[in-house]
Amino acid sequence: MKIKSQEALVRQRKRWIKLALLLAIIAGCYLWWKQGKLISETWSPNKQYVVREYRTFEFIPRIAMPGDGGHYSGYMRVYNRDGKKFYEEYSDLLDFIEGPFWAKEGVYWMGNDNQDIVRLPTSPVDSRF
Repeated sequence: MKIKSQEALVRQRKRWIKLALLLAIIAGCYLWWKQGKLISETWSPNKQYVVREYRTFEFIPRIAMPGDGGHYSGYMRVYNRDGKKFYEEYSDLLDFIEGPFWAKEGVYWMGNDNQDIVRLPTSPVDSRF
């Protein structure tokens, strides 16, 4: 059985530390990117829920036509008034989404992949608490 030298063990330990550090940096960058920048928020008629749009950083800039203003991607997130998140959806073209539209059962918007209604625990249009 061959015993590793002290120098080989130190090199191996340094590699593992570098790998752990790299993974921590990647995870931190992903969390920063996913957080996004708040673009807008729309409250439900009874002020129980809010839909917030977050714009994410574009690593590769998009080329836009003159007067187009450029498109952006990001997240649509649904929260209650206490800050609990009920739903999150990513969209490549967040600026093309129409809505949100509040219904008796929940909230929905048009222009993205998921066209279903986001069901909420209570009615967002009912004024009774």
